[in-house]
Parts: sequence; C-alpha cells; structure tokens
Amino acid sequence: MKKLLLGLLVCGFLWSACSNDFEVSASWKEVPVVYAILSVKDTANYIRVEKAFLDPDKSALEIAQIADSIYYPANAITVYLEHVKTKNRVKLTRVDGNLEGHPRKDGIFATTPNWLYKLKAQSGSGLIAGDKYKLVIVRADGSKDITALTTMPNDFIFLTPFPNGSPTQMSFQAAKSTSIQWQGDTSSTFFDVSMRIRYRVVNGNGAVLAHRIFTWDVAKNVLKGTAVINTNQGPFYTSQLDVSGDAFFEKIAAQVKADDLAGIDTISNDRFRYFEGVDIVLSGGGSEIYQYLQTASANAGITGSEIIGTYTNLSEGYGIFTGKNTVSLGNIKITEITINSMNASPITKPLNFQYF
Repeated sequence: MKKLLLGLLVCGFLWSACSNDFEVSASWKEVPVVYAILSVKDTANYIRVEKAFLDPDKSALEIAQIADSIYYPANAITVYLEHVKTKNRVKLTRVDGNLEGHPRKDGIFATTPNWLYKLKAQSGSGLIAGDKYKLVIVRADGSKDITALTTMPNDFIFLTPFPNGSPTQMSFQAAKSTSIQWQGDTSSTFFDVSMRIRYRVVNGNGAVLAHRIFTWDVAKNVLKGTAVINTNQGPFYTSQLDVSGDAFFEKIAAQVKADDLAGIDTISNDRFRYFEGVDIVLSGGGSEIYQYLQTASANAGITGSEIIGTYTNLSEGYGIFTGKNTVSLGNIKITEITINSMNASPITKPLNFQYF
C-alpha cells in the first residue's frame, strides 16, 4: 500500500511540531487537508486548505514540491466561517501567505505560492470568546461540503498573582517556587505561559543608561487542572504552574550576560538595575489539539499499533480546526524579598539589582 503524504504540520504558538503520514487505499481520490487555529485576539486569522492524492507514477515527495498538486484551484472551493449562534457566514479571502508575513518554511512542500484563506476582524466578523464556530468549505463540483466545529475559549481568569492587588506583585526566592494559578473553561486544554520582563540600567549617579525588555517562555503545553467550579458561563477548571525561583534568577542572569556579550549592557560594579514590571502572558487552546496529540502518542514507539490512527475533526479528510485565546496580567511588581534573595545568590549578585 502506498503512503499519501499530507501537508499537515501542527506547529506554532502552542504545540510542538509534528506530522503524520496517512495510509489510503483509493487511488486518485482527492483528500482535503485543513489546518486552522483561530485566535480570538488576532486581528486576522488564516486557514490552510490543501488537497492530497495518490499518483501511481510519482512519489509523494515529488508531488509535494508541485504547488498545483497540493492546492485547490481558486475557483474549486469557497471557504466560509459561520457563527453558529447567529448563522452569520463570512467568506474568507484567498491570499498568498508569503505576502502576508507568513512564509511557509522550507521543507517537503512547495513554498511558492503559499495559499491561505484569510479572515480579517472587521464588519462584525471578529471572533467572540465562548461562542461556537463552524468551518464550511463549499466545493464547486457539487460534492458535499467539508465542515468542522469548534468553540472559542473564554477569557482566562488569573487567581495568583492576585490581579486586583495594590499593586499586583510576585516574589521569587532561591530554592522555592512561586505559583501562577488561573481558571479557564472547557474549551481550553493546553496552555503556554511566558513572561515579559522589563528593567532599567542606571549608573552610580542615577542616570538611566538603558531600558531592557525580554520574553521568557516559562512553560509550554501545560495541561488544564482537574479542580472545577461552576459559573454562569459553565464549568471552569483551575490550573497551576509552579515557577522555580532559581529558574527565574538563572534566566535574568543569562539575559544580562547575553546583553553584556552583545555590547548592549555591561556587568560592572558601577551599574545598577531596577525592575520596571513583569507581564504574564497566558495562551490557551482547544481540546482538539489535545485529542490529536493523544491519538499520535498512543500509536508511537515500539509498542505502537501497526496502523497509525489519525485524529481529525473534519467531516471529510484530515486536519485540525480549533481555537485559542490569550490573556495578559500586566505591570506586576517584583518584591523587595526577591531583590534580597537575588543579591544573596551567586547567580544574580553581580548584576546589582536594587529595590526602589
């Protein structure tokens, strides 16, 4: 049996890159392939719609390099996104991702053109958190529509650090952990947690030499917790991530040292640093990706099944149609306890961080 190579690469903001080959038995049958992770907060969303089929005379790797073999002709399909509650259906625009700032990475598949279907948040087409959406792909040849459903995750609620503090603050200490807790609805399964860390550099006279900001990807693919509370929006699950104080110190030290090597900043006794704030950025995505990865992992390794099961939530073909949301807790103050612990740690003491 020949293998049909599909262009579904699940990668991006939330999930580790992975790919699957799918076994098919019917030659010359087009198989639709869809990849879509819609974001409530993005001003534009893109959906990849492709096709795949067997060729008895060419290898799948050869076909993958021919753009006409992996994309539907412009007049062959029309892609819509339907708001299930209102039945409002918006037609997506076919665009070249290379011209939209979303080039396709070099690899197995043709990179030019890079056809995507674009939804721009205007004229009432913006996505609504908590609502259900339906993907509808209409084929010009009269074949049955390809459809999929997903629910946009509601906004996440931070529990710790306490968002209504005066001010909201966090403490980090050596050999201890600091907890970040939040709640999300049933549409959110996986979470990425990152921090935007801001500080300024001053000299001995107090003159500001530089303002620095960098992002720390604290954790990826954090599975939602099991504790549940019932709200007027349905059940919400409480999740938690414990962040090591030592890891925080090591990240700060590594960043300052990298800036020192790059000539951006200098580690010296006459330079002092002050935190200006930390933002926690929480990104969470749908249960469809979790089910996809569960299916893949169940068939991986030496004990995996001989026939690879493949998750899809499309009515026909293969792919993922899901949603994500991103919520930030901004301008968190770093406590004096943290500064004292940093100045007692050999990792961060040379950096001369000070409290206001």
